[in-house]
Formats: sequence, structure tokens, C-alpha cells
Amino acid sequence: MPVNFNDTPSQDLGLFFKKGGLYGELLKLPKPKERYSYDWKDEHGKEYDTFSPTVYESLQYNIPCYLVANDVDDLQAKRTAILELISAPAGFDFYSNTLGRGFKLRYIDSPSFRTMNPIWSKGKLYCEFTLVFENNFDPTITQFALADEYNFIVTENDEQIIVEDYKQHF
Repeated sequence: MPVNFNDTPSQDLGLFFKKGGLYGELLKLPKPKERYSYDWKDEHGKEYDTFSPTVYESLQYNIPCYLVANDVDDLQAKRTAILELISAPAGFDFYSNTLGRGFKLRYIDSPSFRTMNPIWSKGKLYCEFTLVFENNFDPTITQFALADEYNFIVTENDEQIIVEDYKQHF
């Protein structure tokens, strides 16, 4: 599950995601905001605005993670590096190579970091926690490989041609 925080691979930060947790959260469908409606007293049901575009509430992701460190000092350094990356006032870019698209996220909380319970195993320190992010659907990059109906289209050096598109994702 290769993912990047502002072009920094999560593995470089010692950050890994629990199986099924990351994409289970990132692929959630957004909830539409309530449409304008009027409940006429002398008619059945409600009358809804059927002309305005559908807009969505921001999505909140609760991503279960774990941090791998060599010792307590390494744990503190990695924790600080992660916090600095995700706490930028403008948010941060989160890119999933598996999904081929980015997310512009804001850090909301990490409730389980307050009660860290490190586990030593095979000379490594492991800590479980949850990261809570908000997605307001700012435009992000999508990458995809060019392909015809049978195969990927490649260059004369057998390299895939990757195309990027910058758009708003829901």
C-alpha cells in the first residue's frame, strides 16, 4: 500500500496502515448536503430543488495505523516528523499509488496517540493509533497509464506512459 504524505513515502516515516483500514476509509462515499425543500401543508410529501447541483459534506476518515521504530528516540523522532507533515495550516497532500489519485486532507485528531501502548517485538517498537483526517474535496492529482483495449501503451524503452489530471474527486 504505497502512500505518500507531501511526496514523503509513509514507510520512510515508519508509518504503516492496518489491513483493510486505509482503503476502507478512503473509498467511502460522501453524504450529500441537505437539498432545499418545502413541505407544503396542503400537498403530499415534500417539494425538492431538482435543479441545483448536488454538493457534499466533508468526509472524515478514521485510519488505523501503526508506527515502527528502532527504539524510543526513533519513535519520538518519527512521531514528531509525522505531526509536522500533517499539521500544516493548509492541510497536506496524501497520494495513494494503488488508487492512482491524491487527497487533500486536514489533520483533525489522533485520540489513541494520547494513550500510546508500545509493543516490543523482534528488536522493534510498534505502536498502534488512529489518525483522523478531513477531506473537503479540494482538487488533487490523478494518474493513470495510457492503454488501448488490449495492453498498456509503452514508449520505445518499454516504459508506461503516465498521464496526470488535476480535478476535484468525490
